[in-house]
Amino acid sequence: MQRFFFRTLEIYADAGSGECLLRDAAVAAIVRRELIALCDWYVETPHWTILPNHFHALVIPQAGCTHALGAIMKRLKGRTAFAIRRIAGSAGPVWQREWFDRWIRTDHEYERTVAYIRQNPVKAGLCLHWIDHPWTQ
Repeated sequence: MQRFFFRTLEIYADAGSGECLLRDAAVAAIVRRELIALCDWYVETPHWTILPNHFHALVIPQAGCTHALGAIMKRLKGRTAFAIRRIAGSAGPVWQREWFDRWIRTDHEYERTVAYIRQNPVKAGLCLHWIDHPWTQ
């Protein structure tokens, strides 16, 4: 059931459903800035992509990180939502309460996850090759 829900959500996200706040370059830049700023908490984000209505990121706590994944996501979503609301001029929610995570246990899973992140803008029809998408690292 969870797989069905995730795939259905993915279809709507790829189709550009919803408000698509991240289509605005200034808003996407906020998310990029906060993904990079996680290094302050000893969290590496080596791969990410920002699409018009959601983002994907590989979040890797490093030695010295004392924060749980929930706290990391709270910081990321809270700081971005605050800045995005100022630009968008709205007071409502920016992000869904939930987020999806996955443990990566093998090199193969790591490579599959990186490929998934990179291929998202291609799959959504935003570019022909991930390297051409300005919001993918």
